[in-house]
This record gives sequence, C-alpha cells and structure tokens, in this order.
Amino acid sequence: MPPLAKESTKVLPVQESFHPTREQVVVPTSGAEARPVTLNRWQSFWAMRRIRFSLFVLLLKQVKNPFKTIWALRQLIKTRRKYLGDAPFRKVAQVDGRYYYEYNTPGWPSQAFNQYHLSELNRLIPFQDKPFYFKNVVVAITKKCALRCEHCFEWEAINGAEKLTEKDLVQLVRQFQELGVGQLQFSGGEPMLRVPALQTILASALPGTDFWVITSGHLFTLEKALALKQAGLTGVTISLDHIIPERHNQFRGFGQAYQWVEEAALNARQARLVVALSLCATKAFVTRENLMHYARLAKRLGAAFIQVLEPKKVGRYAGEQVGLPVAQQQLLEEFYTNLNYRAAYQDLPMVVYYDLQRRRAGCAASADRHVYVDTDGQVHACPFCQKPVGSALAPNLQEQLDLLRRTGCPAGLL
Repeated sequence: MPPLAKESTKVLPVQESFHPTREQVVVPTSGAEARPVTLNRWQSFWAMRRIRFSLFVLLLKQVKNPFKTIWALRQLIKTRRKYLGDAPFRKVAQVDGRYYYEYNTPGWPSQAFNQYHLSELNRLIPFQDKPFYFKNVVVAITKKCALRCEHCFEWEAINGAEKLTEKDLVQLVRQFQELGVGQLQFSGGEPMLRVPALQTILASALPGTDFWVITSGHLFTLEKALALKQAGLTGVTISLDHIIPERHNQFRGFGQAYQWVEEAALNARQARLVVALSLCATKAFVTRENLMHYARLAKRLGAAFIQVLEPKKVGRYAGEQVGLPVAQQQLLEEFYTNLNYRAAYQDLPMVVYYDLQRRRAGCAASADRHVYVDTDGQVHACPFCQKPVGSALAPNLQEQLDLLRRTGCPAGLL
C-alpha cells in the first residue's frame, strides 16, 4: 500500500486532469446553503464520549465482567482502526436526533446500532449463534434507469425485464435481516422507479436495520422522500461524479442529472434523512483542487458523508484501463485523512474510501461484513466481483454465504 501523501501545495501532474475555474464551480441553486450536520470539535468529542459509554454498558450486560468488557471495547476499537486508520474518531454528524460517525455503521441511539455492535462482540466472545452478522448489504431492486452512466457496473442488465417481484424483495430483505444486517442499501438501476415496492419492503421490515437508498436523484421528490422517511428510510446516497454540472451530466448521460442531485439533496434534508454523496473517482477528476471543491460542495448540499469509489473494469468499463495510478490513490488517501481526522477540515463531510481500507486490511466483502445482490437476486462478493454464487432467495442461502466467505472474491478482481 502506498504511504499517505504528506501535505503539500504541489499538484501532482496527472494526465487528463481538469482544473475548474472559480466561475465554473457552482453554488447549489435549490435553496439556501444547508445547515451543517457535522458537529464541531467539542460537540463531536462529547458525542463520542456518550456513545462509548452507552456501548460499554451494552457490552457489560452481555460480558458481565467490567475488565473483560473494557478488553472487548478496546478490541472493537482495534478492529475499526485496522480498516479505517490508526486515529480516533474526530467527527460526528447529527441528523434527526441520531449521531453518525461512520457511513456503514448504524446511527446512535438505535436498535440497529446495538445489534451491530453486539454482533462484533460476538466475533470476539461468542454468546449467540450469529457470528457473521452483516455490516452492510446492497440489494439492486430494479433494472430500470433513465441514465446511461459511464461507469455502470449493471450495464448488461439495465432496462431489461424485471425479475424480482415485490414479494421476492420482501422475502430477500427478511432473510438477510434474520441473518443480521446493520445497514441495507437499495440500488438499481434507479431504485426510485420502484417506490411502492420500497414502501412495502420498509413497512414489512424487522426492526434493527438502517435502510438507505442509492440514487442518481431522479424522481427523488419531497413527497417521496417524506413517504420513505415515514416508512422507515434512514438515509440517501446520491451519486455526484463531478463538481461542474456539464461534466456530471456528460458522465451520467443525461442533461438534467446535476439538477436532480441538488433537488434530491434538498428534499432529503427536508425529510430529515442522512445525506451522502458518492463519487466515482476517475483519472480525469482526481486532483487536489477538484477533491476540495467537491468537499465544499458536499457541505453546501448538506451531506454528512462522501463515498469514494475507484473505477473498476466491469460493466460498461469492462476491458478499459480505468484503474487509478499510485499518485492519484495517494491524493485520495490524503483527502480521506484530512477530512476525517484533521481539525482544519472539521466542518466538511466525513469520507469513506473502501479501496484504502482493502489495501490496509484486506477486503471486508465476500459475505464477511458486506455482500451484494444483483437485479436478478444473485449473490456476489461485492458489486464489482461479478460472479454469482447463487440466488439470495434459495433455501440454502446460508451455505452460499459460507462458501463465499471461504473463497473470497470469485472474480479475482480485487
């Protein structure tokens, strides 16, 4: 793994990089700048102290021994630092009375938060027969989409005939909840094209899971945002792949794509949903200037998190050399470290960067803590390792997941 880049004013020369002018970077037009959701340094400090204390009490009820509880809590922190970095949490976001300090960790206080951390305790000190509780499951609920995104990993399936019925989706979600899942994200295609199904799924879901929608922003109206919030939705991840509207529209293959992002972010905030932005970090985009413009734009849109995804040669990118060079990976690592841990960036959203976590500690997908279900209901190690091991609706789902854990990424992509 390349070392973290040191702070510098030097811009690394990257082929095809794009540097926007002040006039090209736009301020969101859909309403005033969002009220900050990221707490200041002291507020975050005290929020984490409250969270840690509640976690100690939660673990103590299971372990019974305070010294063993302290050991277990330290092991949980050690596991977190293995993936996320050897630094304590410095940021906390607050949305609708709950606190969030990591994108895939359920908000506190909640049953989902408690169950997830008890499952992590169970890996250390087994006390129940559910050792492989999922941190995150992504379920693609539709093939339909109005866009033609440059990087689409479901490209071969887009706008084909739907296979998963509403009943199938309810059953599929229930099966994963019974196995245990802290966060379940609905993707596609464009999941907002199946809002009635989403409402049915949420209404029939068991307690103990945070539910998110991954969307382009298409059709994410205030009315639908409020309805989904009432049904049980926690947050929305909105895809934004450039800071310049025209560049994002070009990347997404639709002339109104950027406008949808702004409107969706505004509607999500008004519905008191957690907002995250997802960036496909292409060679043409990754410069220090672009990343910082993106972070400031994310703040203005009211985002608590930025998800950074390195492009992979699957789907529409199949056969293309889209992988990032080491210099750009270092810029992304610097971006991750600055926004998450350095005081000068306290007001900006938190960053999740899976490829950095994988390079540090190995992949947490392949049904260890994460798994992906495609638009046909087939189970994959992750959205990029596209070699299914079987159907999520099959009665032997547990056996398939056990196989996936043993074999890792079947496609050998990562």
